[in-house]
Amino acid sequence: MKATIFDGSPAGDPTGERIAGLLTPLLSAKGYEVKHIVVLRDKTLGHCRGCFQCWLKTPGICVIDDDNRELSAKFIQSDLVIMLTPVTFGAYSPELKGMLDHLIANVSPFFTTVNGESHHRKRYSRYTDLMAIGWNDTPDETQKAMFRHLAWRNAINFHSERSNWGVVRSEASDAALKAQLEALTRNLDRTTAKSGEALPRIAVTGGVASELRNALQLVGSPRMATSSSAALGGYLLQQLEAQGVATETICIHKAMRDAEKRQAMLEAIDRADLCILAFPLYIDSLPAPVLSLMRTIRERRAGLPPKGAFAAIANCGFIESRQNAHALATCAIFAEAAGLRWLGGIAIGGGEGLVHGQEFLKPGRMTIPYKHALDQVAEALAVGKPVPEEARQQLAKPFIPAWLHRFAGSMRWKKEARRNGVERELGAQPYRIQEMRAG
Repeated sequence: MKATIFDGSPAGDPTGERIAGLLTPLLSAKGYEVKHIVVLRDKTLGHCRGCFQCWLKTPGICVIDDDNRELSAKFIQSDLVIMLTPVTFGAYSPELKGMLDHLIANVSPFFTTVNGESHHRKRYSRYTDLMAIGWNDTPDETQKAMFRHLAWRNAINFHSERSNWGVVRSEASDAALKAQLEALTRNLDRTTAKSGEALPRIAVTGGVASELRNALQLVGSPRMATSSSAALGGYLLQQLEAQGVATETICIHKAMRDAEKRQAMLEAIDRADLCILAFPLYIDSLPAPVLSLMRTIRERRAGLPPKGAFAAIANCGFIESRQNAHALATCAIFAEAAGLRWLGGIAIGGGEGLVHGQEFLKPGRMTIPYKHALDQVAEALAVGKPVPEEARQQLAKPFIPAWLHRFAGSMRWKKEARRNGVERELGAQPYRIQEMRAG
């Protein structure tokens, strides 16, 4: 049996290499041959564009011709994949997440249901088993629970029959670390279906409410100004402007590509009374560039007194808004780490169907209750208060029944594939190997 280790450690962190060294003989004892140890920071990976072309133009293959294709093939062709990463705001490192964002190509665009939730169907007949190992240098039970929850969600979406996950201490002795790794490999035989992992509830930050002078929207979608994320945040900014708040919008993906724009973005974040992050859900979490920015902000603000507030709007392609829960919990953990008051998050399901880019800003009966709820949010944020619970619940409601959303989504994919001349190739399996896994 073949195993592949993906090391998502950042530069200067030797923990991934250390774990891989201790883990390899343990895997060998279970009958696995570690074929590849991939240090992801050494790979050339463009960020996922959110363009769906890996489904609709080159089915099963990302249109970005870089190392993501090699990594996607290794992922699907392995019997066991081990993901190594420092626990980053309860999630994965940007280095690991940058690879995972591309793995959407390894599943089908069409929907199925798993435990009553919408998920993507299988593209391949068999998928790799999955192990996620995180590490931290200080005890943090909340982030450990979040990490376990994220790995569990990933195992569902990657269709892993066997999976396990856990968090180790980076400063543990070799003997202690080996014992923890032995336990993880020993427990691999439990299946995803046997149990779930609860996500801890994180409350909004208390403190004295104060009137806003300015607000900054950070758009976390690679589709930038034309995205549904930008439209949702843009509507909220319009309502804040109507209450006398000065506003500004910066697209993270664009700013992160240029050193001067990146610095200007960081300075704008420093000045803002309120930052509103609007982003799409990618593989159960935030897009890799957003996690990278969060890490930079935390490092930049380390040791400084708390200043400013933070709120977030998450939207996902699945109709169930609750699938955004982990990403919003990550936002809350980030806010605390960066010295920002956490004013709460908004979760929207079926974002593309409800918002459809800038269409949300136009009049329309379907969007009326959602706009009214965002009006309530703006009124609260304008005076420094958290997102109202009533508004949060309204925004979380599905705009159509789940079965209809899944049906409409399937019709859309078929229509666009037909237009691109690839309808018959939608189920292509470019990384399939003829020698199926043993055992």
